[in-house]
Amino acid sequence: MKVSLQTFGTRGDVHPFVALGIGMRERGHDVSVATSVDFQPMVEEAGLEFREIPGNSADYFAAPAVIKAIRKSPSSIRTAMAMERPTMDEVTNSLEKMQEAAEGADFLLTSLIPRGAGYAGPGLPWGTVSWWPITETREFRAYKTPDLPLGPAYTKLTHTLSAQMEWAWQRPAVNKLRARQGLSPVKKSPVGRLGVEQPILYPYSPAFMPPPADWPAHAHVTGYWVRERPDQEPPAGLADFIDGGSKPLVLALGSAWPVYGEETFALVRDAVRRAGRRLIVVGGPEGTGSDDVFRVQEVDYGWLFPKVAAVIHGASFGTTADVLRAGVPHVTLPCWADGPYWADRLAELGLSTTPVPFQKMTAEKLRQAVATVIGDPGLAERAAAIGERVRADRGVETACDVIETWGERAL
Repeated sequence: MKVSLQTFGTRGDVHPFVALGIGMRERGHDVSVATSVDFQPMVEEAGLEFREIPGNSADYFAAPAVIKAIRKSPSSIRTAMAMERPTMDEVTNSLEKMQEAAEGADFLLTSLIPRGAGYAGPGLPWGTVSWWPITETREFRAYKTPDLPLGPAYTKLTHTLSAQMEWAWQRPAVNKLRARQGLSPVKKSPVGRLGVEQPILYPYSPAFMPPPADWPAHAHVTGYWVRERPDQEPPAGLADFIDGGSKPLVLALGSAWPVYGEETFALVRDAVRRAGRRLIVVGGPEGTGSDDVFRVQEVDYGWLFPKVAAVIHGASFGTTADVLRAGVPHVTLPCWADGPYWADRLAELGLSTTPVPFQKMTAEKLRQAVATVIGDPGLAERAAAIGERVRADRGVETACDVIETWGERAL
């Protein structure tokens, strides 16, 4: 079977698709991964065929206007308004390139942005991936909707409104592409059919976010998609630093480092020092370490995180997954997009301290969070317990099963 995997975004949007692609290839399938050219080395290093989606997605946080917008508010809408927006023709051309990238495939799987290619009608079985719940349910509100005490009817309505917003965003380019191809426009929102007429995959752990009982049969919570890298060697000196005293903490802010900046590093370093602990800093501005601070640009989280006392991070999807798998507690500094959503979930389950939103971060709040994560054994116990369950998931394997089932319909 030939499978086209399509994703667009930061490293955290691409890495799970690479892990899934490896899983599908190991089952004997031909796999291509379509994404922006800045991730071509990652795809090809994994032994997968690369196909290009136009645009540069690795530098979301490089634009000063974007950094300024996020520092004011975690709103994704505000951030989107600050970004340099493509023209309608450029968006339509990108959707057409996404369809071309799927030519010859038996099944197409997309993340959020390439989903428009599926809505436009790729001519083959397709499914999609969402990093947070978008399938309608009465059990919890839609992502980033107001928390109002209006009962299950309101809860369900939030999902309807959220789906309409997505379709309003996708519809112009989708229907322009269909018109270009001589097809009639899609008039009714197809978002609600995800999980009903085609599969939707949620690549997070059911131990962390269980699927609601009222979800349709084709909405699948698979477990995280992780690429195991047992061959990875740690940076020189890091293992000795870890063994040189009590367990250190880690500060890992991923692609959003330009938003957080050196000031956040200084505040976290001082809070960790005040608690009498040492700190490992992954990524961020270039800087020298010290006796109690080890700075490294890249390291395998699967190797590092299980060896530390806690991880301080922005609660992005990917880093949250790595910390959950490691079974250590969290201190969250959410700044935008899904960070606040996952930070609240971590706190709700007692796996983290109270979130410290980046826009409201102070030295005192950081000191309290660090003192709590070190001093509360319950956090560590709960994190260790859920870590065992998360590691037991068969995320990639479950997703492969779903794709094979749907792809066989085309054979």
